[in-house]
Amino acid sequence: MNLNWLIPRRKGIPVLMYHRVWPDLTDDLTITPERLRDHWQFLKEDGYHTLSLPEYLDIINGKSKQPQKAILITFDDGYRNNLEYAYPLLKEFGWQATFFITGNMIDGAGEENEKGVLQKMTLPELHSLDPAVVQLGIHGYVHEDMSRLTLQENGAVLRNAVKAFDTGGLSYYKVWAYPYGKRPGKNSTAIKKIMADSGFKAAFRIGNQVSAIPPRDLFEIKRIDIKGTDDLNKLKIKLIKGKLKPF
Repeated sequence: MNLNWLIPRRKGIPVLMYHRVWPDLTDDLTITPERLRDHWQFLKEDGYHTLSLPEYLDIINGKSKQPQKAILITFDDGYRNNLEYAYPLLKEFGWQATFFITGNMIDGAGEENEKGVLQKMTLPELHSLDPAVVQLGIHGYVHEDMSRLTLQENGAVLRNAVKAFDTGGLSYYKVWAYPYGKRPGKNSTAIKKIMADSGFKAAFRIGNQVSAIPPRDLFEIKRIDIKGTDDLNKLKIKLIKGKLKPF
């Protein structure tokens, strides 16, 4: 018996997390262009609309009212297939999304031999994105697991990532998405203070719950992991519950 519907509907704004988009490939991190279109077509027909990252930040900080059926769409890791497949679809729908990318994609320290589904966007390609359609946030410097690093090492990660974005001349927001979706571990409080002192406005983890408004913690906003294997029925459940399993 499916008990998902016995859980009360969570109030707030769903923050959806996608990764890769690739034809004829479906796994936890990869959705086909056709299924992505199906997801978004359902959302649009059901009355949902997207928020830009600054609109979302204004809402969680109490500067704007929470609209009905709003969502924030995010993509992690800066894959080139986001530019090829998700970006045109965003423009077609008149929607917006946030792309969280690593600093080493910008300053040239990233892997250059990744091809196919794993290929990342180049700095010129990132500059080609219309900031009215896609807003950029930070996803670490080299996608570090912050829970495994010392406080000093995490401080260096933050500084190196910001430096890469500033040097690259990109329009971006000081918003962080924790690599691997994890909290920053035992130094969590200190890391959040460094973020706040450095001008960061928010940070996202996974959590698999609808993001509360206002968030309980601006530096632990929860996202919903949308897998490439999620059909429309699973998407509908996650929009309400954040996850498929009830407990």
